Amino acid sequence: MTTTDPYRLDGGAENPYPAGTGADRDGTGRDGVTKDGIVRTALWLALVISTVGNMAASFGAASTEVHLVCGAVTALCATVLVVRHLRGRR
Repeated sequence: MTTTDPYRLDGGAENPYPAGTGADRDGTGRDGVTKDGIVRTALWLALVISTVGNMAASFGAASTEVHLVCGAVTALCATVLVVRHLRGRR
């Protein structure tokens, strides 16, 4: 009789979740990093960096151009995130 060790990692490629549950919510049988997730993460990262850059420019008495660039990037990222969110709800 063969016993299976539940703590053994055999490196199998099968998905432990049935389609549509757990980490696989889209029902494709795959889980992991998607292009949409990478874009969303990059947008959030750019939003945070531009916001912190604008705050640092305020404390450092930087020129108006620095404030405008940081503000424009912040507004653009926020707009794209909202549009993507609203389109994803349909």
